[in-house]
Amino acid sequence: AGGDAELCRRDLLGGWLKMGLAERLRYLAEVADLEPAARQHALTLLCMAARGSPARALTICRTPRLLPLVASMLRCGDADAASLALALSLVQLLASSGRESAAFLLEAEVLSSCHARFLSATRATAAHDAVSDLADARRLPAGPG
Repeated sequence: AGGDAELCRRDLLGGWLKMGLAERLRYLAEVADLEPAARQHALTLLCMAARGSPARALTICRTPRLLPLVASMLRCGDADAASLALALSLVQLLASSGRESAAFLLEAEVLSSCHARFLSATRATAAHDAVSDLADARRLPAGPG
């Protein structure tokens, strides 16, 4: 415990990860019905940790069931927009942290979930644009005739 306290004094997030922060956050996300703000805080902590070093990012990738949980969040899309954006940021941070982390993302099929999220967002935007264009066309004055 003295080693953990010393590590926390030098590197708070690194110490928390060593003491199981990622596992605890994953547990809460799986079991508790987190409010959107709490989910956002958990994802923000994971993003901050992943941004800190490749070793921290790898620790997050190695957390049992965490990456499949993120993939599920992206695939289902039942989370709020801010949580989805943070989940995508986490994936980006993990993917850019090193080859081993990227391999974990591929293995957990997180990247295909990101692709699915991107496609659904693109389709929704395209549908919205088409409806807006149709509404604009209806408002145009009739031409001479």
